[in-house]
Formats: sequence, structure tokens, C-alpha cells
Amino acid sequence: MVDQSVTKKRRLSNGTATTKEAAAHTQEKLDELIKRFDSVGESIVKELPSLILDLEERLPKIFTRTEDIVELEDAFAKKECSSEGIQSGKPNPVIVEANRIVTKEFDKASEKLSKLQRFVLMHVPREEDGNNFGVEVQAQFNGKLGEYLKWCDDTQDENKVYHQARAEIIRQMEFERAVEERETVCEKEDKVTTSKATKSVVNVPQLGDLLSYVSRHDALQYFTLKNELQELISMYLHCYIYLKNNYEKIRWPRGKSEGMNMHMY
Repeated sequence: MVDQSVTKKRRLSNGTATTKEAAAHTQEKLDELIKRFDSVGESIVKELPSLILDLEERLPKIFTRTEDIVELEDAFAKKECSSEGIQSGKPNPVIVEANRIVTKEFDKASEKLSKLQRFVLMHVPREEDGNNFGVEVQAQFNGKLGEYLKWCDDTQDENKVYHQARAEIIRQMEFERAVEERETVCEKEDKVTTSKATKSVVNVPQLGDLLSYVSRHDALQYFTLKNELQELISMYLHCYIYLKNNYEKIRWPRGKSEGMNMHMY
């Protein structure tokens, strides 16, 4: 006869062993993931100088216009923002191309900032009394990274609004055409001849002002995009300088003996 109590103990023992194996496997996978995250963070730290130099070199190639904002407005008014340019239904290609590049750069920056912030958080040590200067440095840098992330998101949103605002300006133009008729009477050699001529005219009295408005709108956006890319370089530069001066405090806030500072319990 089988002892039911013994069988039950064996089942419990087997279940406990299986649970421990699963937990060990999960922990092993988590440790591997943490090491990978750490490696990614380190690579971004090393990549910062090349990001700065690359953007600084590309900036004049992206923004090739040499006019000031008033001169650029006049240039846009003659072509991209002229009546013909607007009625073509195409957006300003100069702004579209610059906006596309800036959007990609800010998207890339957001991804790198998120991974860098994760790298910093991974090395936050266990809370203890005393010896917290390195922890304060970590917290300060982490807070700055959070501000930069928000700035990147806000900038992306603002650049989207540009197209909406431009569309609203163009909508007010209402390129409707009215027909104007003129009758001409000619008396010659006791003969009277009458002729009529018709032509289409633009029936938008405020069109000139609206065209100037959209030209200024585009010129301002051009320089806004240029300034945003310059500010992105400054952001990378600040991260680089801060990490260069405080790397050990961020990586090992209480000294190298603490390792990765990943205390779970």
C-alpha cells in the first residue's frame, strides 16, 4: 500500500525544486540583460564625442542658406511662398528637408538619452547614511537627463505644429477667382463698334499680407530648426563634459568596491 503522505511530500519537493530552477533561470536571464544594458550605456558615453563632432560638421551642410531672416523671407516670397508656389499645393521644400533631418536627430537623441538615463539608474546604490555625495551627483545628472528628454519631446511637438499653423494661413487665402467684364466702345468713320473683354482676377484683398505672413512663418521656422540643432549639440556637449568630470561618481557613487550597485534585497 502506497503511503499517501510520502507521495505528497515528494510532489511538494519536486514542485519546490522546479520553482527554484525557474527562479534561477529567470535571474540568470536578468543578469545577462543587465550586463547588456550596462554595455549599451557605456557605449553611448564613449559615443558622445563623435555625436558632437558629426553634428557640428553637418550643420552648415544642412542649413546652407546664408541670408538673414529678413532676406530669407524675401527669397521665400519670390518662389516657395509666392502665389504660384502656394497654389501648387506643395509645402516649402527647404523647410520640409530641414525639418526631416532635425526630426530624425531628435528622435535619435531621445533614444540615446533614455538608454543613458537607464545606465545611471542601474548604478544607484542602496540607501545608507553618509557617503552620499556620489549619489547626489547621480541624482542631479539623472534629473538633467529627464529635462533633456522632455525638451526633445516638446521640440518634436512644436515642429509638428508648424505645418498646422501654415495650413491655417493658406486656408485664409481662398484662391477664388472672380470674372471682371469690360465693354469698349469705338467710334471710327461714323461707325460705332462695341466689344467686350473678360478676365479673371483674384478676389482676395488681403492676399498680399497673407503671402508675406506665410513667408515670414517659413523663414522663422528655418532659423528655429537651425537653432534647435545647435542646442542639440550643446546638450550632447553638456552630457559629455558632465560625464567626463563625474564618471566615477556616476558609475561607482560609493567606490568601485560596490560593483554595479544593483541591490535587489
